[in-house]
Amino acid sequence: MMDDNIVITGRGIVCSLGTTPDDIWNSLLSSESGIRPLGGLNTEGFSCQAAALAPSLDLSAIGVPKRDSRIMGKHSCMLIKGARDAYQSAGIGETAISGEDVGFFAGMGMVDYEIESLLASVVRSLDDQGNLDYDRFYSSGYREIYPLWPLSMLNNISFCQAAIGLDIRGENTVFSPHADSGAQAIAEGVRTVLEKKARVVIAGGVSEVVSPLSLARAGVFSVLNEAAGKGGLSLRPFGTDRSGTLLGEGCAMVCLESRSSADTRGVSYSTMVIGFGFACEPEANGPAPTIDAMSQAMKAGIESAGLRPEDIDLIIAHGDGTIKGDGNEAEAIRNVFHACPDKIIVYSSKAALGNLLAAGPAADVIIGSCIIEHGVVPAIAGLAESGTTSGLRVVVGNPLRARPKRIMINAFSYEGQCASLVIEAAK
Repeated sequence: MMDDNIVITGRGIVCSLGTTPDDIWNSLLSSESGIRPLGGLNTEGFSCQAAALAPSLDLSAIGVPKRDSRIMGKHSCMLIKGARDAYQSAGIGETAISGEDVGFFAGMGMVDYEIESLLASVVRSLDDQGNLDYDRFYSSGYREIYPLWPLSMLNNISFCQAAIGLDIRGENTVFSPHADSGAQAIAEGVRTVLEKKARVVIAGGVSEVVSPLSLARAGVFSVLNEAAGKGGLSLRPFGTDRSGTLLGEGCAMVCLESRSSADTRGVSYSTMVIGFGFACEPEANGPAPTIDAMSQAMKAGIESAGLRPEDIDLIIAHGDGTIKGDGNEAEAIRNVFHACPDKIIVYSSKAALGNLLAAGPAADVIIGSCIIEHGVVPAIAGLAESGTTSGLRVVVGNPLRARPKRIMINAFSYEGQCASLVIEAAK
C-alpha cells in the first residue's frame, strides 16, 4: 500500500476522436468511433483496411520551431502536444517548479522511416538500367539524405524534444513498445514522486503511426481484423463475433504529484493512482498473455492498493477484440472477481479509439478520471448486448449511470507482458 496519495493534476490527449479530454469524452458518450477506412495510405497487399487515425497537428500551434519540424514525424507532434497539455493543465509553469523537479516517463512504440526521405538519394544512385548502383550511392547519392534523418527513427529523440520544449530536466525513462510500456511509465512516475525524486511527473505514452510497416508488424502477430473492409465498425471487444484488433494513433499523458503538493499549489484533481501490478507469461496457443499472468497482474495491482477484489467497481479492460486476448482476459477477470461477478462493470475504449498500444493505458486513465468526475460509464461503441462474451457485465447499448470509486485499468502485450493500474476517486 502506498504511503502517500498520488493525484492526477494534469491531462493531455490526442487521438482519432479529438485533441482534448473533453473532445474525447463527449464522443465516447455519443458512442462515436474514430475507426475509418485507410484512404490515402498505401495498403496494397494488406487485408486489413481500417484504423483510427489521429488528425494532423499544427506544429507552430504547439510551439515547435520550423527548423525542428524537419526531423519530426506525426508521433513526435502527438507526444509534444500530449505532454505540453498535461504540463499546462497542471499549472506547472505558473507555480515555478524547477526543471530538475519535473520527471518525464513515456511508453513509446516503433518509429518508421518514410520512403520519401530516401527517394532523392535512390534516384540519384540509379544506373542507366534503373538498378541501384552502390558506387554512385557512396560517391554522391548519399548526399541527398538529410544529415539528421537517422535521428528521426529513434523514439527517444521525440521524447527529448518534448522534454527540451518544456524544460524538463528531472528523472526520465522511455519504455517500449507495447501497451504495458505506457502502464510502466505511469507506475515509474508514481514511484518517482513517492521516493521524492521529483515533485511532479509527466507520464503516459504515444502510439506508433499507422503505416504499411506498422501493419506488417501487427501482421506478424496475426492480431489484425483482416475482414475490416471499408465500412462499419470492425473492432468488437468481448464480442462473440470479434475477429481481431485495429490500430489506432494517439498520445495520452498525465501529470502526477503528491496530494500535499497539489494542495500547496492550489491545483484541482479528481483522481488518484493507488496501485499497480505486473506479470509476464506468453500464451502458447496465441499472441496474448496467459490467463494466469493476467490474473497475477490484476491481483498484484489490487494488493498494492491495499484492496480486495470486491473493492473494484469498474474494469477498463485491455479488450482489443482478438479471439485469444479477449477470451483470456474475460476468464482472468472471472477468476479474480469470482466472489463479486455481478458487481464489476467492464468497459473497453478500443472500439472507439483503436488499439493505441503504448498510449492505451494513459488514455484509459484519462477516460477513467472522466468517468469518476461525471458519474457515467460510456457504452462500448457499436457492440450489441446480445453479442457479448457471457459472464461479464459489459457496458453496451447506452451509457451507464454509475459512480465507480475505484477503477482497474488493464494493459497487455502480444508477447506476454501484463500490467494493471488502479485509480480511485479523490474525496
